[in-house]
Amino acid sequence: MNYLPPYLSLQYTEDLIGTLRDEFGLNADEVSKANELLNNNLLPLVRPEILSFLFGISYGFLNKMSRNPGGYYRIYKISKHAGGFRQIEAPRRFLKLIQRWIYINILSTQQLPSAVTGFVRDKNIFSNAEPHKPNKNLMVIDIKNFFPSVHYQAVYKIFEDLGYPREVSTLLTGLCTLHRRLPQGAPTSPSIANLVFIPVDLALQDLAKGRGCAYSRYADDIAFSGNTQFSREDIKIVSDILKEWGFRINPRKTRIIGGSGRQILTGLVVNTSGLPPRTKRRRWRAMFHQASIKPSKYMGQSQSLEGIASFINEYNHELYLKYSAIANSVSELENHKS
Repeated sequence: MNYLPPYLSLQYTEDLIGTLRDEFGLNADEVSKANELLNNNLLPLVRPEILSFLFGISYGFLNKMSRNPGGYYRIYKISKHAGGFRQIEAPRRFLKLIQRWIYINILSTQQLPSAVTGFVRDKNIFSNAEPHKPNKNLMVIDIKNFFPSVHYQAVYKIFEDLGYPREVSTLLTGLCTLHRRLPQGAPTSPSIANLVFIPVDLALQDLAKGRGCAYSRYADDIAFSGNTQFSREDIKIVSDILKEWGFRINPRKTRIIGGSGRQILTGLVVNTSGLPPRTKRRRWRAMFHQASIKPSKYMGQSQSLEGIASFINEYNHELYLKYSAIANSVSELENHKS
């Protein structure tokens, strides 16, 4: 089950407000607020009980999940490529379904600055690299602990600013936070972080515009590029702007690269091909060649192969078709053996 069925039947109701008014006895002010939300393409959640009604569960259970979310997460660590570990806070199945519903029906409807390319529909790392490809100098700044830096009150303000009443905003905030901050692993966290970061994006866009630079952000990666060499003072200016909004830079992942160096941004070489580094493409080519000759060697890796092929489809569809066919042959062998 990848969705919550009760809402599917309700969204096609001709008189949604009338249905909720009759079900909950909404007063005139609540009906007015519900219409206002609906006119803004937002669900008319004027009481927290409406949310549990849409989910087909008791309000007591939903409220318990919101007030004490700790029991509804699975917490584990994964290795980072650069060493160390990243803690993942993955919501358990039902809470994850609810969060996905909140993302689809509330969060994803909101507009973001054009410079934001991470976790945005129809945008990806190639969109992020595009404005920087013609420029000679690159400055990449990493935001430290991006999701955990977004605290409960900032999340609450997002829902409040959308127009939801206090109790509804409180319920939604509790369902999207853990230990009074954004969890690293919830489907709502990227979108909420992007919305909270809007004023910072606008300030950084203005900074870039005033200096004749290009600016983009992919999740916690901030990039500036231009024809003028960047300096440590430029990093400090950006750091000071981030601090105003409760964010910090990660000095270890922050770098300045001139035109003579290989400029890598979100895994792409932006000052030459705009593609992944040649060494990585060669490694992939060798891997798929081996998989085509001896697919049994890659048993259990078909999903990984298909993921690489899908990524390659972003810049080379013909090569994707070739690699995807190889991944499918491995997958068929896995199914045959199981």
